[in-house]
Amino acid sequence: MIDVVTCFLGAIFFIFIGFRPPWQTKKLQDFKCKDIPGPFSVPFIGTGWLFLVGRYHTSKIPEFYREMREKYGRIFKEEALFNVPIISVFERSDIEKVLRSTGKCPIRPPTAAVAKYRTEHPERYASTGLVNEQGEKWQFLRTSLTTVLTSPKTIQDFLPQMDEIVDDWCHLIKQSRNQRGYIEHLEELAGRLGLEAICALVLGRRMGFLIEDQRCEVAEKLADSVHENFKACRDTYFGLPLWKLRETETYKRLCNSEREMYEFASELIKNADDSVRDSAVFQSVLNANIDGREKKSAIVDFLAAGIYTLKNSLLFLLYQVALHPDCQENIIKDQTKAYIKACSMETFRLTPTVHALARVTECDLELSGFHVDAGSVVLCQTSLACQNEVNFKDAKIFKPERWLNEDRNETAAAAAYLVTPFGYGKRICPGKRFIEQVLPVILDKMVQEFVVSVEKPMELAFEFLVSPKAPVCMRFRDRI
Repeated sequence: MIDVVTCFLGAIFFIFIGFRPPWQTKKLQDFKCKDIPGPFSVPFIGTGWLFLVGRYHTSKIPEFYREMREKYGRIFKEEALFNVPIISVFERSDIEKVLRSTGKCPIRPPTAAVAKYRTEHPERYASTGLVNEQGEKWQFLRTSLTTVLTSPKTIQDFLPQMDEIVDDWCHLIKQSRNQRGYIEHLEELAGRLGLEAICALVLGRRMGFLIEDQRCEVAEKLADSVHENFKACRDTYFGLPLWKLRETETYKRLCNSEREMYEFASELIKNADDSVRDSAVFQSVLNANIDGREKKSAIVDFLAAGIYTLKNSLLFLLYQVALHPDCQENIIKDQTKAYIKACSMETFRLTPTVHALARVTECDLELSGFHVDAGSVVLCQTSLACQNEVNFKDAKIFKPERWLNEDRNETAAAAAYLVTPFGYGKRICPGKRFIEQVLPVILDKMVQEFVVSVEKPMELAFEFLVSPKAPVCMRFRDRI
């Protein structure tokens, strides 16, 4: 009750002074989007009451937006704390309009709790990081830190080493399955693969995370901290931000995970020793004309984001081919490797790790017949648009063939602004090329070695990114 009263009084104060978030260009009173349909909004706490009363849960955010789409149609408005309007669009034309309207430094609402933590720890961080910075500072960080990571040559040069890593992972799969061929916690092994691959790319050496029966305490703790960090980001971002007024348990969890990620990643960097001289990524960051704190925090962020994204993307991909044995046979028969890439793209369409893209509009827009002011927060609901029959025929069916032959051009045209699992435009994830290139390598070797199957439907959980809900159980039988 004290928290609620404190929040209420704080809200009155902020409204009275004309509150606006730092990334918005207008005060709340200036927005003109009252006609856009949406759920009932309570003064000060907005539509957050829907989650407070238990009608929805933050772990099921995508389901919330699916219901809103069914109830309100092409566009709807929710309101965050202090009644900050957030507009969701579901139509391809609206999504394209929003994404194409951004300038050279697209603005995206920051993860405010992470920004707060990093601002309060200047001994480690010189900025709030690539994800949270805006404007010219963001552009400077992006250019200084990610040029080599996003280079096609960097990933191409790494692929031979990735082949060796996948061989070791296949061996680990064989040794870890039970007598019937099942692995009941595949997410743990996928996390070890992600950690080994990302460390090899960024730090230039194999760390040994795939060695059978060898436990690496630092690696395990880093993976746990990354997982906890994403959940804490979700809870601080979508829950009532009482952490802005006092240190809540949720904010403490975020702070602890940020600290642990930094410390565990620092330990891995230290253990890399002289091997980092063989890493083009590490050397590019090391030689960047930028504050030393930015270099260290960038490496930490690369490791953390890479582990989580590769693990989830791989589990989604394996699940889809496990459900479709014919796809596994097609992968083996196809010498061009086009089919296996089509499987990856179809997985990105059906189960992307990023369900929506957020932008702060830089100019006035007309979306689904409604006027939307510059400075508005707009969520482009790309994942739901990908499951709309208007955009893709048999939209909810896994059909890699849609990315091949005569259907390829039509699919690519529809996918241009919708299949965006790593973001879009200049704000796109720096690890996009790495994930897109290594997933087919992993899947190719997996289906050559195993017949992969699954018995239970995979449940999804929203942990700031969309993730498979643990435990993930699959069967791996030797292919004869």
